[in-house]
Amino acid sequence: MRNLARTSRIAFAVTGIPGGADDVEAALLRTRLIEAAKEFSGRNGPRPLTLTVTNQPPGRETGSGPGPGPGPRSQAGPESGAGPGPDEPSIAERARQFTATPPLYTFDRLVLPERTLDQLLRAVHTVEQRRVLFDDWGLREIQPHPGSAVNLEGAPGTGKTLAAHALADRLGRPLIAARASQLESKYHGEGPKNLAALFHAAREQGAVLFLDEADALMSARFETISQGAEHAVNAMRSEMLTALDHHEGLVVLATNLVACYDTAFDSRVWHVRFPAPDAVARAGIWRRHLPDALPLAEDVSPEGLAGVDEVTGRDIRRAVIDAAAEVLRTGRPRVRQADLLAAVERIKAGRPYRAASTPLSMSGGAG
Repeated sequence: MRNLARTSRIAFAVTGIPGGADDVEAALLRTRLIEAAKEFSGRNGPRPLTLTVTNQPPGRETGSGPGPGPGPRSQAGPESGAGPGPDEPSIAERARQFTATPPLYTFDRLVLPERTLDQLLRAVHTVEQRRVLFDDWGLREIQPHPGSAVNLEGAPGTGKTLAAHALADRLGRPLIAARASQLESKYHGEGPKNLAALFHAAREQGAVLFLDEADALMSARFETISQGAEHAVNAMRSEMLTALDHHEGLVVLATNLVACYDTAFDSRVWHVRFPAPDAVARAGIWRRHLPDALPLAEDVSPEGLAGVDEVTGRDIRRAVIDAAAEVLRTGRPRVRQADLLAAVERIKAGRPYRAASTPLSMSGGAG
């Protein structure tokens, strides 16, 4: 690649991937070639560099120059992953399955310590001031693709989803929410293409990208590969690293298994830990989950409800809905303190028994 770059050409082709090659091996080859091209392009100035991977033999190519003929091919510029084969959809076609929607929550709904809120707002500020920081102040020279990735660490139900929506709302952007399981495919090699399409969709729609279950994409790669599934997993994680390096929008990741992350991701994301809610925080969460239209009895006290510990924001939301539904079912006019307390205790009692349970150590709103 370095030798080719010394010439005046800025596009070249790699031919000879047999049509009957193993899908995993072919996907890994395409991913590695594309990653190498992107890395080289990022280090050697803004001049476009086009890499085309095709299974057409050289004799089938038409026209002059290094580009492929009209046959099946896979083309990669700085913003694309492995391209389509003979009958495969393009990255743009795959991206149509990911649709941005307006965010559902604002920062007013979050109940978090000042330090945690400050970390979230810092990520928003970097995106808001990207033009000044990276163009006017020249930081693009040291960071060609100025993106911002935030990893939200917390137990289930502690507000990670809510925070992702709040960040998008603060930026005035729509949100594309996806889970790692949506990107997987029964066909080896499809996962990296779906992941590339997801980032493509976020760019095209100007959306904040929210990836739940991020540990499935960011955990340690296999050092010894013996099965096709391990090849596919490593290809997905390599594509994730490349996507984070080249995406210029806000990416919000969420996990409750951050200890599984590959260390390669640590330098690419800001880790934000949600501390456990104390009584004051729980009172704030209860207060924000009692709508003005809800008919409450005079004895309802968020401070009194906050005395019930070991509950998350999601537990509180479920308790309010459960209590209101029970009051309506029994024909009573108002929701009392006792109704809310009974509902939250039912939720706690209904949790699955775990012999070695992990104590709640993260918190937030009800996301």
